[in-house]
Amino acid sequence: MPEQLDEYLDDDNSGSGIAPETARYLAHHEQKLYEEIKTRKRFEAGLLFICCQVGSASLAWLLFSLQTTLIIIQVCGFVTAMLPGLIDLSDSFAFEFSSERWEVKQAKPMQTISKLALGSAVGWTSEEVFKTHQQIKATYTEIRESQNHKNSFELNQQDFLIIGALALFLVMGLFSLNKK
Repeated sequence: MPEQLDEYLDDDNSGSGIAPETARYLAHHEQKLYEEIKTRKRFEAGLLFICCQVGSASLAWLLFSLQTTLIIIQVCGFVTAMLPGLIDLSDSFAFEFSSERWEVKQAKPMQTISKLALGSAVGWTSEEVFKTHQQIKATYTEIRESQNHKNSFELNQQDFLIIGALALFLVMGLFSLNKK
């Protein structure tokens, strides 16, 4: 059916085909659909950019709280922050080669450069994690030196995480029992 529609739209002597008003309407509708697709692609690209920037900073602090090696924290945070810029770079990069000349083109250079710049700025938070690690280590040694009691009960951050996860599963279980 789409092939027949293309034939009718391309046929100038459409005495037996689609009416000109219908052809104009279909062409307008097709153009509108293409514009909506472009808008949706731009929205998804922006959403990916924002999610990667927030995810980069969050990932760095999450890996830090899980006591991961600092180089892994820095690499993961930086790569996640740079991901939208690298995707945009690869999508808009074109290389043309012919017997007469060769040419490298970048379709959206300002957009790509700005994404890479913002990504590297946000990726720099992993450096802040390194500085924070050094400060925490110094503070930890000071606390250990000044702390004399050994038998005190304390909960660390992982214990709070486990308690929160158990509470979440308990609430989900209660909701699932209420539905039945």
